[in-house]
Amino acid sequence: MELIVSERESNARYIAYIYTSLMPLAEACGAKSAISFDGERIALRLSAEEKYEPCLRRAAEEKLAEVVAIGYKYELFRRALHPAGLNKEEKEILLAALIAADFLDDKRYVFTRLHGDRVYTLDGFCLFRLAALKKKWEQVIDCVPVFFSPEKLAEFLRYLAREEAGGKIFVRGEEIYDGKYRRLRRATLIEEGISDMNGIREIILSGADEVECAGMPTPGQEIFFKRYYAGKVNFI
Repeated sequence: MELIVSERESNARYIAYIYTSLMPLAEACGAKSAISFDGERIALRLSAEEKYEPCLRRAAEEKLAEVVAIGYKYELFRRALHPAGLNKEEKEILLAALIAADFLDDKRYVFTRLHGDRVYTLDGFCLFRLAALKKKWEQVIDCVPVFFSPEKLAEFLRYLAREEAGGKIFVRGEEIYDGKYRRLRRATLIEEGISDMNGIREIILSGADEVECAGMPTPGQEIFFKRYYAGKVNFI
């Protein structure tokens, strides 16, 4: 069996995320993997014995759903939302929080729309099969106030931590791990360019309500913990 996931080369980080996430399972199944470039597109190819198709396909589709529910949602929100009252870093925190608020529901919806194809054209799939989800995201955008104060942002983060109750995460510098000590890399789906933000994004996207921090946090994380996670961080 062979599975192919393709995307615009400008979104190569999406393919890199899927590739990195699937490698442990692919290696366990003896699958062969390759990334190729064709014009302005990038593709990941996975080939394995047919008996491994169900588990590989499910894992691939779960990662595809995460790409859409985080990467594509971020790009839409980044272009549409410019609330006054927040600085650049606070705006990025708000965007990550808005993504995290509906992440599990969005991921489930995208997963149900994947139909067991052998070739997944990610950008085409988002354009033609997810109109209802895009409409939902646009409704969320319409509900965000034109002015969003830092105090309201802190209140939203506290609400999110209560609602999601994602358990405990572990922070070691820019590396974030879940309760089973698995490295979290969802923030790599978000456009880079702001110093010290990916670790903070990862914490928000985890939906965790408790943080254990090994060693000294980065300067940005220290400010973030004081403002938004006071009383929920243990230093070990």
